[in-house]
Amino acid sequence: MVETTASQCVTSARMLFARTFGAEAVVVALAPGRVELLGNHTDYNGGLVLASAIDRWTVAAGRVVPGREAGVVSTAFPGTDRFRLDALDEVGPGWGRYVRGVAWALSEWSGAPLAGGFELALAGNVPLGAGLSSSASLQGAIAVFLIAGGIVRGLDIDRLTNDAELMELAKTLQRSENEFVGVGSGLLDQFSALFGREGHALTLDCRTLEFARLLLPHPAPAIVICDSKTARKLTESMYNQRRAECEQVVAFFRKERPVTQLRDLSLADLDAYWDALDPVGRRRARHVLTENERVREGAAALMKGDLPAFGRLMSASHASSRDDFENSSESLDALIEAAEGSPGFLGGKLTGAGWAGCTVNLVRDDLAMDFAESVRETFAREQGVFPDVHICRAAEGARLVQGLSGPQSS
Repeated sequence: MVETTASQCVTSARMLFARTFGAEAVVVALAPGRVELLGNHTDYNGGLVLASAIDRWTVAAGRVVPGREAGVVSTAFPGTDRFRLDALDEVGPGWGRYVRGVAWALSEWSGAPLAGGFELALAGNVPLGAGLSSSASLQGAIAVFLIAGGIVRGLDIDRLTNDAELMELAKTLQRSENEFVGVGSGLLDQFSALFGREGHALTLDCRTLEFARLLLPHPAPAIVICDSKTARKLTESMYNQRRAECEQVVAFFRKERPVTQLRDLSLADLDAYWDALDPVGRRRARHVLTENERVREGAAALMKGDLPAFGRLMSASHASSRDDFENSSESLDALIEAAEGSPGFLGGKLTGAGWAGCTVNLVRDDLAMDFAESVRETFAREQGVFPDVHICRAAEGARLVQGLSGPQSS
C-alpha cells in the first residue's frame, strides 16, 4: 500500500507542464483534500462541523504568459482546456469549469479583470468522487497559483496569512462552485482546504463562521479512509430529499415561532412535538440536533486529549446516520463492522453525503497499517471486493511551494 507524497505530486505537475508547454513551471501551489470527522448533514442546517484537512493534494504548476488566453492540462483528464479570459463561459470540458470558475470568482472579488494569461498543469492524489473534496482541493491550488502569479489584480499572497482574508477567499471559492460550476456545496470544503493545519482538526459554525483549530493529542492518530467503491448514482437525489425533509420540520415549527433552520431547535423542542411531527422528519431532525451536540462534545474531548472519547462519538455518529438519517448503506455498514474488529480502531463513521463512498476512522498511528490490511481482508471476504484504504494525517492548508522569489518547503 504505497501512497504518493506531496513532493511526488509536485514533480508530476512540473513534468506534465514541461511536456505540454515546453518550459519550466515558475509558480507551484498545492492544496489538501479534507474529511469530515463529525457533523454529517449539519452544514445546510446551520449547524456545527468538525473536520480535518488531509495529506492528499492537488498541485497547480504553471506560469504567466502574455495575452488574454489560458491553457490548462491535468493528469486526471485527457486533453487541454484552452479558453479566453474575457469569455470564461465558453464551452469546455467539465473539469475545466472549476478552473474557469476560480478565475471568474477571483476577478469578481478583486473588482478587476485578470492581469494576463497563463499556462497551467494539474496533478494530485486526492481520490476523485470519494467524498474527500477533490474539487475544493483543486480550487485552492488554482487560487494560490493565480494570486501568487500576480494574475489577480490587487490580491497579494501575503494577505492570505490573515484568517479574515482566508475566510473571504473560502467564500469566494464557494461562490465559484455554486454560481459558476452549478454545484450547491456548503463552505466546509473550501474552508478546510484553506484553513488546515498539520496535526490539527478544524471546527466550523456554519451559521456564524466562527472556527477553531484544535491540536490533536500526541501521538496524533491516523485518519484512515476506506472507500467502499460503490456507485454514487443516487447520492444527489437522496441528498436533495434529505434537505427537503429537514426543511419540512423547520416549516412545521415556523408556525409556532420564528425558526429559520434546524439549528434554531433543541432536543426538548423535538420531544415536546414528537407525536405531532411527521415520523420521518422527526428522526432526520433528531440526527442533526444530536450531531451538533456530538461536535461540541468532540471538540471538548480533543481539548482534553481524550481520543477514545472522540472515537466513541464518531461511532455514535455513524449509528445516528444509519438509524435516524438513513444515509448509510450495506457496504458502508460492512466497512464500519470490519473496522470495529481491526487493530487500533478508536471510532469510525460514514463521511460525506453517504449512501455510498467512504468511511473515516480514527486509528492508533502505530497500528494503522495493520488496521488497513485487516479492513481490506475482512471487507473483501464478506463483500467480494477490496476497498481502497488511505492512511492519512491532518495536514496543512493551501500554500505556495514555488513562487517568483524561489522555491519554498514542499
